[in-house]
Amino acid sequence: MRELKFFYALALVTVVAASLGACSAGRMDKSAALGVAPSPVTFSGSYLAGRFAQQQGDWNTAQKYMDNALAYDGGNAGLMQRTFLLAIGAGDFAAARELAAKLAAAGSADGGDVDALALIFLGCDAIGRHDYKGALAYLQKLPDNGFGTYTKPMLTAWAKMGAGDKTGALKALGRSLAPTDPSYGMYAGLMQELSGNMNAAADDYKVAMSGGLGLHEAVLTANFFTRYGEPEISREIYRQLAAVYPYNPYIEAMEHSDPLRAVPPDIASASDGAAIAMFDLASVLYEKHATDSAQIYGNLVALLAPASPFARIMQGDIAALHKNYAAAIADYAAVEPAAPVYWIAQVRLTETYETAGQTDKSVAMLAALEKNPFARQGALVSLGDTYRRHARYAEAVAAYTQALGAAAATPDEWPVLYAQGMAESQLNDWPAAEKDLTQALAFQPDNPMILNFLAYSWASRGVNLDKALAYARHAVRLRPDDGYILDSYGWTLFRLARYGQAVVWLKQAVAQVPDDTTLLDHLGDAYWESGSRDAARDQWRHARDVSQDASFRAVVAQKIAHGITVPSELSSNTP
Repeated sequence: MRELKFFYALALVTVVAASLGACSAGRMDKSAALGVAPSPVTFSGSYLAGRFAQQQGDWNTAQKYMDNALAYDGGNAGLMQRTFLLAIGAGDFAAARELAAKLAAAGSADGGDVDALALIFLGCDAIGRHDYKGALAYLQKLPDNGFGTYTKPMLTAWAKMGAGDKTGALKALGRSLAPTDPSYGMYAGLMQELSGNMNAAADDYKVAMSGGLGLHEAVLTANFFTRYGEPEISREIYRQLAAVYPYNPYIEAMEHSDPLRAVPPDIASASDGAAIAMFDLASVLYEKHATDSAQIYGNLVALLAPASPFARIMQGDIAALHKNYAAAIADYAAVEPAAPVYWIAQVRLTETYETAGQTDKSVAMLAALEKNPFARQGALVSLGDTYRRHARYAEAVAAYTQALGAAAATPDEWPVLYAQGMAESQLNDWPAAEKDLTQALAFQPDNPMILNFLAYSWASRGVNLDKALAYARHAVRLRPDDGYILDSYGWTLFRLARYGQAVVWLKQAVAQVPDDTTLLDHLGDAYWESGSRDAARDQWRHARDVSQDASFRAVVAQKIAHGITVPSELSSNTP
C-alpha cells in the first residue's frame, strides 16, 4: 500500500508543481520586461510577488497577491488553478471553496487535473460537514486514475461509512487495497469499531500490525487493544515505540499505565477516518520532501478534522522549514497536552524559539517541562543540547549529567554520553570526555561520528596514534565520502609522520569540503612536510582568504611567510 501511495504522491507532486509554477504570461506588465521592479498593483506585479511569496513558503501572502492578479484577469484558467491551490495551502477554505466550485463547474484548460483536485476538496469539505451524500456526488465525478487512483476509493469508502453503508465502505476500500494489506487492516479496523463490531476490528488491527507501525498507526492500534481488553498488546506496542521515540513522556506514561483505564475511541465520525487517510498521504509527500503538496494535503486534513495534532506538527515542520517561525510556533503550540505527540510538539516549539533567536524562551520552556517526571530526562537532554549549541558548555555538561543520573548508563543513552563528551572536550576536560566517548562507543561500536571524534582528538593531542588510526580507518570504511572523517584519517597519518599518505587522504577531504579552513590548513601542513612548499603555501593562502578568524589568519600568515619552523606551528585544532 505504501508503494501505491508513493507512486500516487509522485503524480500529485508533478501536477501541483506544474500548477503552482505555470500561468499565462500574456498579460505581463511592460515594467517586468524592462527589468523594473514590478508593482503589486499591476497584474504582473501581483503575479510575480505571489510566486515569490509562495517560493518562500509564505502561502498567506502569496494567496493575497494571486487574488489581486485574478481580479485583473478572472478568465485566466491557469491563474485560477494556482490561486485555488494557494488558498488551500493558506488554509483559506472559504476562498478555496468558491474557486473549487468554479473549477469543478467550468473544467480546466489543461486536461482537468486541477478540476480533479477541486472535486477532492469539495468532497472533503462535504465529509467534514457530515454531508456524506453530497460528498459522494462529488467523488463519483472523479476519474479512476491520476488524482483519483488512491483518493477516490478512500474518500468514497469513508463517505459511504458516514452514510451508514459499511458494506459499501469496505467494498470501496477493497478497490485499492487487498484485505491482507496492513493499510486495509488499519482503515477497516477503524470502520469496524466505529460501527461497534469490536471482534472484527481486532482481527483487522492485527493485520495492520503485520506490516510495522508508524507512530500514528501505533497509537491508534494500542488505544484500540486497551479498549478491547488486551492491554498486553498495547504495552508491547509502547515498548517498541519507546525504543524509536526515546524521552517521549506520553509513550513512557502509556507503557506503565493502568491497563483498566478508560480510553476513548480515536474517531467519532467518518470525517475523522477520512482525515487519517489524508494525513497518511500527506505524510508520504512530506517524507519525499514534496512540501508544497504536503502543505495542501495537510490542510485537507485540517478541513476534515481541525484538531488533528499530527497534521498540526507536520504543518509546523513545513513552516519552520521555510523559516516562517511565527506560523510554526502557532502550529506547535496548538497541540493539546493530551495528544500523544504533545511532547514532540513541545520539543519542536523549543527548537523553533531557539532558531528564531529566542533562546531564553526555549530554555525556560525546557526547564518547565523538566518538572514532568516522564519528560524530565528528555527535557534535560534537550536543554543540554541547547546550551551546547550556544557554547555554554559547563551548563550543557550539568544538564547531561542530570539526565544520565547516578545509575550506570544504558545502551539507549549513548547519544547523551556522546553529547556530554563533546561538551567536556570543549571545556578541556579530556579525561572525562574520553571516558564518556569510550563508553558511548562501547554501546555503538560502528558509529562513524564517535569513532571520528575519538580518533581526531587523540591525533590532535599526539596520543594513542595507532588506535586513532584504526578508529579513523574504520570510520572511513563506514562513511567514505565524509570530508571530515577523511581529514581525521589523513591527519592521523600526518601525526605518524607518514606525510605522503597524509597528502593523499587530506586532498580527498578538501575535495569534499573545499572551503573548510582547518582541512585546508591540515593539507598545507602535509604538503610542507612532504617537501611540496609551493603547494603548501597555496593551501594556507586559501585558508587565510576564507577564514573570518583573525587569530587563525595571523598564524597562517606566519606559515605563508616562513613555513613550519617549529612543531608548535602545526595545525592542532581539537574538537
